[in-house]
Amino acid sequence: MATVQMRGKGTITFPAKLRSKYKLQDGEVFTIIDLGGGTFLLRPKVSQVEILTKRIAQRLKEDNVSLDDLLQALDEERKKYYQEHYVDK
Repeated sequence: MATVQMRGKGTITFPAKLRSKYKLQDGEVFTIIDLGGGTFLLRPKVSQVEILTKRIAQRLKEDNVSLDDLLQALDEERKKYYQEHYVDK
């Protein structure tokens, strides 16, 4: 068990062993959950963008889609969209 001390402006420093163990970096954002009775739970807040990026990357890998394939498909969709919405209007 580790102890921490709150300093000015509410700053808490995580012990080095925990920072290393959980690969916590400067600027890490946490969600604090008040469990009541003076007990708090801190957990790293994971970016939704990061979660979605990992899911997309996994899906592309599973479907064997390369970055070039993806960029080509996006370019084709952009051209279709342009034709449908801006040409001859």
